[in-house]
Amino acid sequence: MKSFAFAAAIAAIALVSPANAAETMKYTVQVDAAWTAKSHPLDYPNDAHFSGLVGAIHNAKYRIFSDGGIATDGLEALSERGAHAPLDAEIKTAIESGNAGALFESGPLFEFPGTLSATFVAKEAHSTVSVVMMIAPSPDWFAGVSNVALRKNGKWVEKITLKLWAWDAGTDGGTTYHAADADSQPRQSVRLNASPHFIGKDGLRPVGTITFMRTDSTAAK
Repeated sequence: MKSFAFAAAIAAIALVSPANAAETMKYTVQVDAAWTAKSHPLDYPNDAHFSGLVGAIHNAKYRIFSDGGIATDGLEALSERGAHAPLDAEIKTAIESGNAGALFESGPLFEFPGTLSATFVAKEAHSTVSVVMMIAPSPDWFAGVSNVALRKNGKWVEKITLKLWAWDAGTDGGTTYHAADADSQPRQSVRLNASPHFIGKDGLRPVGTITFMRTDSTAAK
């Protein structure tokens, strides 16, 4: 009986691949932007671009934004001006407190359709990811995803692709791409952007997709 139990345990261990057993995992994030004059024709700006992306790998105690939450100063600056600061500093503070594992960034995107990408290393303790980038020009609109799990059922996700929606940070009352500054006091809640600029006959239209792809496992340090 003991021999059978021991053999079963060995067999179970053999089913765990080195990648899934790894305590850290390298990922590439790729944004495939599809925000064009054809897909979003209403007042599409001649100077359309995405700011560089800003992302964090973190635990459940931190995220860059949440639906219905209130934007931080960092998210306001990113959404209104495309500035990475002070959002980068907020993420670094989360790293120092143990609630985030890494900050990752990229340069901006000026051609649509087009792609943005960055790499990062996730750990078991920080296996959730959030990413944002400004939709520019705009009052306070951004694209992003929040709280995406990279580990499920104890295993690293191989690949996950999500629709990239437009969001309103709730920090400015402007309703057009080139609207004059209209600071919201107090700040309103972060919400999906349901303005006519992002709605088609089929409802809300995404501005692209975002994909997280597992690229490498790394021995724990």
